[in-house]
Amino acid sequence: MNYLQQIVNAFMDGFLPVFGLIVVGGSAYFIYEQGWDEFNKLPIIQELTDTYQVGWEQATTMGDQMATHLITLNNNSVSSNTLLNTRNEQPIQVRHTWDAEKVAEKLVKEGWSAGKLKAGYAYLAYIETYLGEALSDMQVTHVSASITLAQGILESDAGRSRLARMTNNHFGIKALPNASGRKKIKAGNYHQLYDHDFTYKKPAVGVSQHHDDHKYDRFETYLSVKDSYRRHSNLLKNDCTTARKGCYAWIWKAFPVQKERIDIREMATVFQSISGFAPEDFFGNTTLPYYAAQAAGLKMAGYATSKRYHKKLVYLIETYELWRLDAALVNTLDA
Repeated sequence: MNYLQQIVNAFMDGFLPVFGLIVVGGSAYFIYEQGWDEFNKLPIIQELTDTYQVGWEQATTMGDQMATHLITLNNNSVSSNTLLNTRNEQPIQVRHTWDAEKVAEKLVKEGWSAGKLKAGYAYLAYIETYLGEALSDMQVTHVSASITLAQGILESDAGRSRLARMTNNHFGIKALPNASGRKKIKAGNYHQLYDHDFTYKKPAVGVSQHHDDHKYDRFETYLSVKDSYRRHSNLLKNDCTTARKGCYAWIWKAFPVQKERIDIREMATVFQSISGFAPEDFFGNTTLPYYAAQAAGLKMAGYATSKRYHKKLVYLIETYELWRLDAALVNTLDA
């Protein structure tokens, strides 16, 4: 009996650690696949709907009767590449149906915890603060206000991140190493890197060291959040003649703001070697709302390393109904 017990004990001593590793590994894989860390902590509703089409139709049909808010865009530097395709030095009044209180009521109905609701309210406050900046940039560059605001929320934690507070950088835009900086990095002399080893682009006024991929990373600094928004829109207008990483200007032409759904298959195939995503890998269905197509476009062109970055943007736009701002500007300019 003692001999048999020794065999059993030896088996259990070897089996349990292996079994434990299998369970832990399986759980980690499941969490990774489900995106628990990336999604469940965010105050978002994880769904892709056609609600925007209904809202767009109502706003078009009922006009000012549907609009609950008015914002004036004062942009005296609008050039001929605007949505209007003309020079317009007069303020534009945009009537929109985006309502923070109504969105807040929707969040409450989700039955979220107090902490998650608090985070949602912070997102709403951010949107209210910067929707004018996002619409002004959309008027000039075609970059959708919904995409801009969703990225601003993600990249700056709704304006609360240390980087955002210290540098007014709401989009995590890095300063790139110049020739001297690249030489030091290649040699592994990271301790010899200084701010002057990095370059920045206007309207940035300098750089600031913050840890990201590397401890030595520098990020652009701005005099105002408004300048950060301008820099972001300029970045997303980066054009190129061939499909490559960092090329974004094509997105706003191929996937314009519109009520009808957009088929992403052609462009997803063009950029598949860069993104590693087949057309159906983004959302399953390849005919999408314009903002989902645009978010997929950013992923196609390598905007972020996260495999679910495009979904985060879309769920933010859906949850907080940011498409209402895009539709309002397009309808105003069409009128």
